[in-house]
Amino acid sequence: MEKLFIGRQPIFDRSNQVYGYELLFRNGFHPNEAVFDDDHYATATVIHNSMMGLALSDLVGNAKAFINFPESFFEPEVDPCFSSNRIVCEVLETVPVTEATLAGIKRLKQKGFPIALDDFVFKKEFIPFIRLTDIIKLDIENVNPSKIPLLVQKIRGVASARTKILVERVETKDVHQTCLEAGCDYFQGYYFAKPEIVTGQQLSVSKLHLFELLRNLSEPSISLDKLEEIVSKDVGLMHKLVKLAVQHRTAKMPEFDTLRQVLVLFGLKRVQSWASMISLSLMDDVVPEVFNIARTRAVFMRLCAQHEKLSNPESYYLTGMFSLLDVILKKPMEELLKSLALNEAIIQGILNEKGDYGRLLKMVKSFERSDSDELEEVYRYLYVQALKESHDTQEVM
Repeated sequence: MEKLFIGRQPIFDRSNQVYGYELLFRNGFHPNEAVFDDDHYATATVIHNSMMGLALSDLVGNAKAFINFPESFFEPEVDPCFSSNRIVCEVLETVPVTEATLAGIKRLKQKGFPIALDDFVFKKEFIPFIRLTDIIKLDIENVNPSKIPLLVQKIRGVASARTKILVERVETKDVHQTCLEAGCDYFQGYYFAKPEIVTGQQLSVSKLHLFELLRNLSEPSISLDKLEEIVSKDVGLMHKLVKLAVQHRTAKMPEFDTLRQVLVLFGLKRVQSWASMISLSLMDDVVPEVFNIARTRAVFMRLCAQHEKLSNPESYYLTGMFSLLDVILKKPMEELLKSLALNEAIIQGILNEKGDYGRLLKMVKSFERSDSDELEEVYRYLYVQALKESHDTQEVM
């Protein structure tokens, strides 16, 4: 199997919905297609072909895939063999403004490919690129937030009226708000996945009910009767649970008549995992992508536990689901975990990345940061499978 590495980072629109993902590949060039000068960037051929049996839709769902491309991709002899309705071609900052590269960009635009200008720096020589670009990616890591509106205004003065501005390195809610007010269109960064602790504020009634559900679901000895009692109190939870069950129902299974039947057919542990996932997703005031990340972590950790033959793989699923609990409930993680009466090993895994729980949680975080070069190939494969399963579940919910 050809060794590949994949990382991704979500890109949001102004409504905090996922517009696309930036995908990062290493190695894995198809021998009959264009080869890039730098093996830290993959050709779109890798995306077009399956990666360990995975289609592009399994990586990004219905969102756009942003891919970095170097100068060689814009040469006349390179003919893209992938669909223009899924890929956004990012022009690397190292690509020079020449007649050849300008012609290459125009050719791609004629084929329907959106063009993004990566790591934009305002220089006079880049103006020809700016006028052809659909999306300008503005890295604000070293920009004073107070200067963002002026910088955006300067770009608007040169770019086409249809050009969108995508801000990179948005790491705090305040910076995100500044970019919104400046009129930016898309946002990239993990500002949404950092805890925003709310002090002196009680959870709403609906959240209290769901939190009580989470408290009970964390009990390894929860009975079928107790789970049925909890779930049956919330019609929304029941609906989502049955909807998930329908997706996983086989032709040999009878049609569902009762909630109890769903619990019996799929088993307590599986339904317990589903219920914890759904209950978290019902929390309001949280960017939806947070739940997608939590689901991916949970599935990945369970797959790894099964691969390594660790005891109780479902407890690793629970660990992944609860690893963003502080972001979702806006409460300190230590306080939340202790109130759930979880196994001490799970608590230490989440808080301090200790033991097998912590090791696998740290591993999945390294994939999220695109920093997993040293991991064995099997874990890359399991992460991709987790992405696929998470997207499948997201569509049902």
